[in-house]
Amino acid sequence: MEQLNIKALEKRAFRSFFRDGIYDVFLGGILLSFGLPLILSEFGWIHYETMAIPLIISIIVNVSALVFFVFGKKYITAPRLGIIRFGKTRKRKMMHVRLLLAISVLIGLATFFLTLFKILPVGAETGIPAASMIFGIQVLIVFSLAAYFMDFTRLYLYAFLFAVSMPVTFWLKKNAAFTYPSLYVSCLTAGPMLVIGLILFVRFLRQYPNKERVAG
Repeated sequence: MEQLNIKALEKRAFRSFFRDGIYDVFLGGILLSFGLPLILSEFGWIHYETMAIPLIISIIVNVSALVFFVFGKKYITAPRLGIIRFGKTRKRKMMHVRLLLAISVLIGLATFFLTLFKILPVGAETGIPAASMIFGIQVLIVFSLAAYFMDFTRLYLYAFLFAVSMPVTFWLKKNAAFTYPSLYVSCLTAGPMLVIGLILFVRFLRQYPNKERVAG
């Protein structure tokens, strides 16, 4: 019974690190980095003659999301919730998550280069490039498994939003009479992550004041 209570407390403590909304904002920023260059292109503010500017925009958004995640967890979440050392089972689950993410990155890189050298089909009939389908399927699988290992329920929803974002965007560009399909899709996919994350983040700051400030 005591062992079960310890595991339950550990699981609750682990889940508490998702209350701050930082993961949500981070994932929303990553997804936005895919759609933002397409949105700017639809508005005519950038062009895809070269990949330099779209790539730079994506890198800037990704780096910003990563900086927010790292500094937020270190300087906002940790001072308020403290640092918890988890048991072997939890550590093993997190190792599984890291392995899944590493595999996902490798698949992403392989897909990128296969697309760059025009080995993968671009989806002339449906408008959906093969690369976006591969991306969607592997993200759905990897994020769903990560959600299971991390006990991060919202990640199941985000896995679906990531999976459909690019295929739906390209399909709409080919088959629908929308002026700004990338904008609509980004609002419906990255938008919920960012909104949920920011709401949780503000609520977290109110519910968990900085221990050092309170003590002072």
